[in-house]
Amino acid sequence: MNATYIIIGVAAVVVLFIIVWVKISIDEKKGENSGEKQKVKDIVKKAVPNGESYTAAYGTRETLALGGGGRTVTTTTSYWYYAVAFKPGDLYLVPLSFDGGDISYGEPVHYGKEDLGMAEAKNGYLTLFDKERKEIMTLFVVASNTKEDKYHPVNIQQKEEAEAFGQFSRNLMQEVNTANGITDIKAAKKDAKKK
Repeated sequence: MNATYIIIGVAAVVVLFIIVWVKISIDEKKGENSGEKQKVKDIVKKAVPNGESYTAAYGTRETLALGGGGRTVTTTTSYWYYAVAFKPGDLYLVPLSFDGGDISYGEPVHYGKEDLGMAEAKNGYLTLFDKERKEIMTLFVVASNTKEDKYHPVNIQQKEEAEAFGQFSRNLMQEVNTANGITDIKAAKKDAKKK
């Protein structure tokens, strides 16, 4: 009797895995040339000065806040979405919002290498710091974005754009940090916290 339950349990897990895998595969396929990906490109062309000269990508930002008091700790995660426009030494972020399947956008925010005090590039993300070395934001530009829930609202596959953003981020980090005398990012972060 126990063997029957084990077989049923294993079969249920296998079926669930197949369903999830199929959904992810379908979402990834939809995202390769999705209308959402094209909309991001169109927004960059409209909102960013000389937008057609920039590489356009979809980017996100998340912040986690801890709250509560006493024995109770609560966490809140906030999400932001962007049409990201980048070319050597120059970055624009165009805020995006989603309402019933429509994508709308706000005024672009510009970050030139001369505006930054420090940058840190890692695989898939770029952290920007102001001249006082206080963190402005961490921006994620990843290859695969699939609709999972209300916090992940698009199907956009952007392997080439994510790779280009990674290279852009590393170059920007080198330029900004060299211009500001940053040779050790960890030490610079510690110094900024002391101030």
